[in-house]
Amino acid sequence: MLKMILDLFSHSRASTDASAINPLQLLGLLRSASGAIFAQASLHAELAQVEWQQEKERLSKIIALTLIAFACFLCLIFFVGLFAIALSWDTQYRIHVFAGLILIYVIALIWAGLKIRALAALGAESFSATRAEIAADIDLIKSAL
Repeated sequence: MLKMILDLFSHSRASTDASAINPLQLLGLLRSASGAIFAQASLHAELAQVEWQQEKERLSKIIALTLIAFACFLCLIFFVGLFAIALSWDTQYRIHVFAGLILIYVIALIWAGLKIRALAALGAESFSATRAEIAADIDLIKSAL
């Protein structure tokens, strides 16, 4: 759509000589292009809205995983304390149970940390499609002018 407008602009510019600009032609060009420019801008807005929704989902996952990691860290500290008490207490099964719980929370903490790191790395890709579309439009406009 934008390419047609730029082609129309280059044809109208080519039909006049370099020193004379017809204001009526320019007004007609702007009038005919306004709908297409508005349509292109609304498409960019829709794309940005979709990408913003994806970014909000990514950030909410980061927050949820951070809360899980924090809860696991608190439980890890709590059970390490209980494990120290269990080591001094003469019971055959409590040490194995506490060791298993500590292992589970350490694994959950590592898993949540890795997921947070992976989601945080995706932050550089936020709005990449919108940036690419706008850059392509700017390059198209620059090449036509």
